[in-house]
Amino acid sequence: MYKNITNHYDPGKKRPKLVCFEKILFEPTKEWGFAHHPAIIWFKGRFYVMFSSGHVNEDDVGQVVRYTTSEDFEEWTEPELLYGPIQGEFREAVASPGGWYTDGETLVAYFHSFEYDESVLEDGHRAIGNKGHKNRRNQYRTSTDGVHWSEPQDSSAVGGNHQPARLQSGRLLCCGSARHSYSDNPDGIHDWHVSTCFPDGYPNNVDFDNGEGVAVDTPAGVVSDNLVGLCEGSFVQTDDGTIYMYYRSGTPYLWAAESHDNAETWTLPQPTKFTDNRTKFHFGRLPGGKFYYVGTPDPFPPRTRHVLVLSLSDNGLDYNQHFILADTQYKGRFVGIDKNGVYGYPSTLVHDGYLYIVVSICKEKILGLRVPVDTL
Repeated sequence: MYKNITNHYDPGKKRPKLVCFEKILFEPTKEWGFAHHPAIIWFKGRFYVMFSSGHVNEDDVGQVVRYTTSEDFEEWTEPELLYGPIQGEFREAVASPGGWYTDGETLVAYFHSFEYDESVLEDGHRAIGNKGHKNRRNQYRTSTDGVHWSEPQDSSAVGGNHQPARLQSGRLLCCGSARHSYSDNPDGIHDWHVSTCFPDGYPNNVDFDNGEGVAVDTPAGVVSDNLVGLCEGSFVQTDDGTIYMYYRSGTPYLWAAESHDNAETWTLPQPTKFTDNRTKFHFGRLPGGKFYYVGTPDPFPPRTRHVLVLSLSDNGLDYNQHFILADTQYKGRFVGIDKNGVYGYPSTLVHDGYLYIVVSICKEKILGLRVPVDTL
């Protein structure tokens, strides 16, 4: 166990609430009642946010990827299609965002898609559970102006839980779950190599379903310290060059692995003392050197994701400053499969003196938050 990796969670301790600018970037409609998996970047004078967009259920047939842009983070364009719909072998496939990357001249948008085997569908749609995936594909599109896009092309990058980020060496690291990608090519397109962090089923669950961090046959909300399914990594690199990959585990705590050779090999993940609500999170670093985490660390009730928190650390391991970013208890408008939780899957960007955060609300709205870095 990593006893030195902790967020000192105390359910009885009050945390100050930051004054954040908030803006809803997307509202659900009767036809498109699911929105999730947001990712943000700054490119040539504009913010870009992509997100998955579905009719009712998470990761259902016909899900597409849309994007919206803004010059000032306050007025946003009407979301447009960026990827999909994709015709699969029998019916439309499922499309999801893989995030953004830019070298300053070209904007790269990454995506994933897969189909369901017909045997697991009910009336042509996803059933409860997350089985029967096939024909998986990683693709990308490029643009030099953020308006006109290349046709989708196959990508050798795997991972895509968060978009590629630069290591101290200049290498790009794209984190996923069991596998990650790294490249020394600054274009974000070519020369990707795959590294494996842990074998399938490690440490004790061969039937783990990483769609929602629990086993297929485990009812939503069940808490288990023993049923460990690792997925959805996010990393920090400390000043000595060590890369720590933090994982959602399906338990009330994050797990972590480390690399000492620029992300080419990894130690086997072990549990930490950093609490988690069984969901995705994002780590990063502020200009002054502090490390940050944005996520939902209150572990109970599981998968409710009811308080969005910013936590800070001086060394990337010990997170001892905590601030509430948002705690409004939104209610979803449309019921669907896996539409649990309030604040879902944050993506962050540090730009021009501000920390920007995009997060889904009840998996049907996309919310943007802006915090001045000098207030932290």
